[in-house]
Amino acid sequence: MKKSWSRLIAYTTRGVVSVVILVVGFGVFDYFKATRPEVPRSQAGAGNRLVEVMVAQPVSTTRIWEGFGTAEARYVADVASEVSGLVVSRPENVEPGHAVTRGQTLIVLDDRDYLTQQEIARQNMEKYDAQLRVLDIEEKNWTDQLALAREELAVARNEYDQTREAQSNGAGSPIEVDRRRREYTASLRIVRQLEEEVDKIAPRRSDLQASRQLEVSRAEIAARDVQRCTIASPIDGVLQFVNVQDGERVIAGTVVARVVNLDLIRIPLQLPQSAQASVRVGDPVLLKSDTMGWCWGGRVERLAPEADASTRTLVAFAEVSQDKDADPLLIPGRFVHATVSSPAVERFVVPRRALVGDAVMVDDGGVAIRRRVNVEYHIRQTFNQLHPSEQEWVVLAADSGLQRGDRVILSNVDEIRPGEKLVSTDATDANGLSRLRAADEPNTSPADR
Repeated sequence: MKKSWSRLIAYTTRGVVSVVILVVGFGVFDYFKATRPEVPRSQAGAGNRLVEVMVAQPVSTTRIWEGFGTAEARYVADVASEVSGLVVSRPENVEPGHAVTRGQTLIVLDDRDYLTQQEIARQNMEKYDAQLRVLDIEEKNWTDQLALAREELAVARNEYDQTREAQSNGAGSPIEVDRRRREYTASLRIVRQLEEEVDKIAPRRSDLQASRQLEVSRAEIAARDVQRCTIASPIDGVLQFVNVQDGERVIAGTVVARVVNLDLIRIPLQLPQSAQASVRVGDPVLLKSDTMGWCWGGRVERLAPEADASTRTLVAFAEVSQDKDADPLLIPGRFVHATVSSPAVERFVVPRRALVGDAVMVDDGGVAIRRRVNVEYHIRQTFNQLHPSEQEWVVLAADSGLQRGDRVILSNVDEIRPGEKLVSTDATDANGLSRLRAADEPNTSPADR
């Protein structure tokens, strides 16, 4: 009996709670229905939608490309020693961070060994000069002796011929003929020996001249090595580091200092591959440092001939000219963000909110029509002649279907259908915009006011 009584009480309680919930729900519904705002009818009449439009016209647009890169000096020199030697001098002002000029002495090496080599070469040249003078004397003597020997040969030949002729006439003896022949042969042998000595003069002179020229070259090398013992800065700039001290020994090829010129800074910028179509040499570049907020202006100097397939980027080399007293200086190694401005072109632009997929809605004599467009890129800019407050725009390609004077619909574009009747107000008409905003605002109850 008790179980039946408890079950009846539970069912009754549940029924009462359900009825209360239903009553409260209907009450809330009636309240919201009574206080709902009423949308005012358009002043243009029933069936006509009031919309905001913009009159299309081409404007001058500049495409902005964003990229990044790390600054590097256009002119930098790792100064290396060209000779080996002991450091004998390092000026006091040759310290990292100090400015240096082209030709300024950085390090001086001991040049005594090279001066000695230069002196040895000079003495050898004098020795070969003396030998050449002796050779000239020998040549004159050999030439004179050859001339006399040829005269004696001619006389001996003449006497030999006369003796043979006398013998043939029966007046000479064979013994006399043999004697004249021996004299002629002896004279001929002497002439041949003297000619050989004279012929040797030219090769000997060439050998001495070559040896002398070798010493001339050695002397020139030694003289240059003496000059190389004074290590100077090849460019104007600032010292990054100096690696040697007085008394240290330097080997040829050792880098002793680094000089960085800050007048011209180059930045290889990573840009999207699509920038190739519009970025040109000479385009202005604005560089920014994220950490400090500093800015520098430059120009595109050149473009890399190849794109990076892995990153899908194109490298554009920008250059920044700056004075050494500029503040702040763009120093090598700084990471910067860049914006490259392409040359301005005339294009149609529409607010981003006006796009419906790949088209815009146009008010054609009070009737909405769909006009297909090709979007080239997006920009953030203000065009007061088109819309006084809009900042987000899309730039249309040159082959887009939009024409000058088209009234592009800006409001309620997701709701408007082609063929719908419209009443439009220009975006530059402040009074018309006020009426449009008033029509969009819901009515409020006196209690809310």
